[in-house]
Amino acid sequence: MQEGKACSFDVVVVGAGIAGCTAARELARYDLSICVLEAGNDIACGATRANSAIVHAGFDPAPGTLKARFNAEGSKAYPRWCDELGVQFRRNGSMVLAFDDEGRSKLDELARRAQANGVEGVHIVPGDCAREMEPNVSPEVACALVAPTGGIVDPYGFAFAAAENACGNGVRFLFNHRAERIVRADGGFRVEASGERFFARAVVNAAGLFADELNNMVSGERFSITPRRGEYYLYDTEYAITFEHTMFQVPGPLGKGVLVTPTIHGNMLIGPNSVSQTSKTDLSTTQEGLADIVERARRTWPAASPRGAITNFAGLRAAGESGDFVIGEAADAPGFFNIACFESPGLTSAPAVATFIASQVAARLGVDGNPSFNPRRAPQLPFTAMTDEQRERAIASNPAFGHVVCRCCEVTEAEVVRALHGPLPVLSLDAIKWRTGATMGRCHGGFCSPELVEIMSRELGCAPDAINKRLAGSRMIASARADYVELVCAGGGPTKGEAPEEADARHAAPDVQRSELGAPARIEDSFDVVVIGGGAAGMAAAASARRAGAARVAMVDREERPGGVLKQCVHNGFGLHRMKAELTGPEYAAMEEQAVIDVGVTCEYGVSVLRIDDEGAGKLVVGTRFGAELFLHAKAVVLATGSRERGLGALGIAGARPSGVYTAGCAQNFMNLQGLVPGSTAVVLGSGDIGLIMARRMSLSGIRVLGVYEIMPFSSGLRRNIVQCLDDFGIPLHLSRTVVRLEGETRLQAVVVADVDPATRRPIEGTEERIPCDTLVLSCGLIPENEVAKTAGVTLSPITGGAVVDERLATSVPGIFACGNALHVHDLADFASEEGERAGASAAAFARGDTSAATRTKGVPGEPSIEVVAGKGVRYVVPQVISRDAEEPVTLSFRVSDVIEGVRFEVRSCDDAGAGEVLARARDMVAVPAEMRRMKVDAESLAECSRIVVSAVSGLAGRQVPAAEGGAR
Repeated sequence: MQEGKACSFDVVVVGAGIAGCTAARELARYDLSICVLEAGNDIACGATRANSAIVHAGFDPAPGTLKARFNAEGSKAYPRWCDELGVQFRRNGSMVLAFDDEGRSKLDELARRAQANGVEGVHIVPGDCAREMEPNVSPEVACALVAPTGGIVDPYGFAFAAAENACGNGVRFLFNHRAERIVRADGGFRVEASGERFFARAVVNAAGLFADELNNMVSGERFSITPRRGEYYLYDTEYAITFEHTMFQVPGPLGKGVLVTPTIHGNMLIGPNSVSQTSKTDLSTTQEGLADIVERARRTWPAASPRGAITNFAGLRAAGESGDFVIGEAADAPGFFNIACFESPGLTSAPAVATFIASQVAARLGVDGNPSFNPRRAPQLPFTAMTDEQRERAIASNPAFGHVVCRCCEVTEAEVVRALHGPLPVLSLDAIKWRTGATMGRCHGGFCSPELVEIMSRELGCAPDAINKRLAGSRMIASARADYVELVCAGGGPTKGEAPEEADARHAAPDVQRSELGAPARIEDSFDVVVIGGGAAGMAAAASARRAGAARVAMVDREERPGGVLKQCVHNGFGLHRMKAELTGPEYAAMEEQAVIDVGVTCEYGVSVLRIDDEGAGKLVVGTRFGAELFLHAKAVVLATGSRERGLGALGIAGARPSGVYTAGCAQNFMNLQGLVPGSTAVVLGSGDIGLIMARRMSLSGIRVLGVYEIMPFSSGLRRNIVQCLDDFGIPLHLSRTVVRLEGETRLQAVVVADVDPATRRPIEGTEERIPCDTLVLSCGLIPENEVAKTAGVTLSPITGGAVVDERLATSVPGIFACGNALHVHDLADFASEEGERAGASAAAFARGDTSAATRTKGVPGEPSIEVVAGKGVRYVVPQVISRDAEEPVTLSFRVSDVIEGVRFEVRSCDDAGAGEVLARARDMVAVPAEMRRMKVDAESLAECSRIVVSAVSGLAGRQVPAAEGGAR
């Protein structure tokens, strides 16, 4: 549109939140030209994106109010709307909990309101019945109101589907168009937005928190909106089964209180509080607010804590003065229609309000219905919800359905590309997140963000430094190489590292069943051993299995080349133990890869394993890759799936959610594999090895690193990395200090750090310091990646996050073995490789029918075993179980729980009375949690043991003695 030139429409809708999108969809039922102006760069940029995601039954609003009317009507309309728009919706029901007689009186009042509002099925049950319905609810609950018509939905998904349906019916959407002025003109209205003028016969004001400002420009019936901030914790999908219903507490004057609810995506949500503020854009969380919602949620769910949360966020509600909605045509401004003060239950009411407003607009303008209106939107079944047969057909129609980009949520390249070329433009990475689910999982984009940026650059033809994370100005990275777009559009891309013909050769496999386009594409084969994961441990396991006599061994890895994280670790320090040489990560990976090739392992790359099925006599490994679905039959399986980094959401840091925050591995990928520069001034949180290494890497790239901050009183990284990466570059290490707050609505502007009490590990009030920076790199620990293990029913340790194993590295499931970072986090790739060798040899023995390789892990009845216990000063020990018939020395790997000077390690047998003999001893000057320790115990000494305990205590007074294997390096 040319500067200053007016464009005319019958109706201009201001705002593309739930109100604007649903109104636009209903307006499209009439013979009208319609334009939606949105200030943000996507739909649902305001309250719609951050709320409780609940479809309320309608028992709460006072009878006779607009909230009561439209809540009841909207709730009833949701099933039809979701069916027409292809949106997932579930009536999970809701419960309101009372804890005393006063609460019971409030429930009685809610029940009367439900009857008056026409809400069916509402009833009150006693506390025992409530606990029978919801076993995790508080024992203090006296009674509960049950509303079976309450539901849950994805607010963004619902708004997006309505917008896409409206777009398909001729509605025009313009983003980054903030309505700055509205005046009456020529029997209608002139809307000025971002330097452009629009003339409309009617205006629908759905501007959310800014609706009062627009109304007051044209109407004398003025009102004001107060932003109310509500803070939330979102939990991992593992917590979704905690509650079936949406759990409320008896309401107070500021709303329905803190709730606990499952979400439609399989997570769990707690919140919100209600805090009035003046800013209409500040979505920052606070430490006080987050602590408050956890404490209040405990009244419903006594086990509530920040543990298990994958993110925290805040939303703003548009609270009006009257406490009710402002809906309809302004009495003194004919043609101007408000959907204002649309706080809860706005999401529920939206369909009914949209229908009402559209009919009012049509009557005002005197227009007929649109005979070509199509109310239905073709549903797009997510890849993660498809059956094997549906996946095969999808991959046959589009090979990119076989390439999983987001491993946490199983989002494919085809789904990302489809969203990028949909009817509504994608103007940020978060738009991809909300439309596909990519980056919504527990790693929050730590793995997939770099690849998503590459796909967006390829498909949209824009450089990475032009891609925003969320809002305009929230650039994902600071600068990109000049030829980046040319490289990715040519098909190679900076991350690939191999020619197309090499990739094709890698993908060659036997028994490929392919037919014409649209028919299933399938790869099926049988192996003695299948190794899942091609990092250091996986490559060593595959080669070892082959050398141990397994005739057919396959190694599958999700990336195009093996090596895992080693490929992006361009620093040296690898191989000192295993190969007696100092190598870079890529050099170490190349040597391990050559060993795999030399022994004839079948390698399948670009494969994302989805699950492991039990076939009785063996296992079925199911996965996909570009162009095919794979079904690999195996007698034995080795899990070498590696680990993921602990992301921002798991740290509970308060403040804004700007761009410029990366896990260390994500920043390393951007820099070392894609040639991108994340920022100019950086802070590193956490002193893990990769964080120390990235501090040095950023300094070498010209980024000013202001310091490394560590919450513990000791470093989490190896001493040599502190010297080589920090001391040698003049980068300060701050112990017992941590980041407590982020600042910046778009790009990160500053972090606030504070001292930490060493005893409680809580920030000390009054010690805060603001540090301006545009980049925060997180190095806050690794977590074993075991989603595939869970599909097979493998028992996991709550301490390590990896499988519970015996000395053969056999898990609780016969025929499945585990090693490397998937088992427990290693600080040295050399040790992960050695562990992989043991797992591979054990898997080969099992595949040959050697019964001694069967599992001895705890919980298998009738299996004689020795329990391994972490004693004083030790956090964990692997393996957790040793078979009594062990024939070779057993290697115990463990970590201490704190810094111990003059340390004495001891392995002792332990009978029921706590007495026993010392089986092995070792000493060292100091032990730190950052360094994994290993000790060997002779098999003969274990013969009569039922339990052994590994301990680490201070007992050396400053003199050096020989270190145990894995000691000070």
